[in-house]
Amino acid sequence: MSMDNQAQKAKDSAKKLLADGTVKTVIGYADEGVDGLCVPVFITDVKDADRLVWTRRSVPNLASYLIGRKEKTAIIAKSCDVRAIVNLVVENQVKRDDVYIIGMDCPGMTDPTGAVLHACKDCRVNTPPVFDERIENADVKPVATPDSKNAERGLDENLARFTKEMEKCILCFSCRQACYGCYCQTCFMDRGVPDWHPESPDMGAKMLYHLGRAMHLAGRCVECGACENACASGVDVRYLIREVTGFVNELYGYDAGLSLDEESAMLTYKPDDREVGFLGGETHA
Repeated sequence: MSMDNQAQKAKDSAKKLLADGTVKTVIGYADEGVDGLCVPVFITDVKDADRLVWTRRSVPNLASYLIGRKEKTAIIAKSCDVRAIVNLVVENQVKRDDVYIIGMDCPGMTDPTGAVLHACKDCRVNTPPVFDERIENADVKPVATPDSKNAERGLDENLARFTKEMEKCILCFSCRQACYGCYCQTCFMDRGVPDWHPESPDMGAKMLYHLGRAMHLAGRCVECGACENACASGVDVRYLIREVTGFVNELYGYDAGLSLDEESAMLTYKPDDREVGFLGGETHA
């Protein structure tokens, strides 16, 4: 099945769900952005469902639009979006009964030039792990979810790489705004901040922000790449979180957003949990 056929099936499903009152709103994509980028759209009337599209430019992660909704909502979600929804349910930000998931097999999203996005090249889950309805694509072959292994690097090498990326950052917080997992009402970076900001943020502030955000996303990131896609400065903000994600996978065998019945590794504690120091100290049980 092509993506055009998937799109038609999604439209048909949206019309049916709205017509029979199963949902009040369908969240999906409309081909109304710049350079072919699909933008989020909220459909509440059957006659507007034909605005819905599904293309390789359906890039934005729509999961965060479910937070705070008071009515049954359907959402057209690619695999990483579904993982984000699952994580929001596990973290009690969204009620599973309030969401109808139209899960889409995803061949990978592209940039305006047609090149596959970096996060999609690294994708380990390209079919929805949880759904109420799955719209398959025969061209999408499910990939395995191998353990994420971190490359062995020394402290000096890690610091040099991190510093290089931080030099690009202008501390605009676009990555935070795009991330489904950054749903705090007040970010730790905004607490006690004065009304004025320096024209050029210092390296310490940038490191504090990115390291703090990476730790907050430990065991919660679903590798959707929304942070990287939103960055106007070309910062590889995803690599650091990817390292932490791999660390959690290696230590606890946990991948975020794959099961509604499995709590996040960083939200649970067992006396026999493995522990390891930040500087690579001895791992023990």
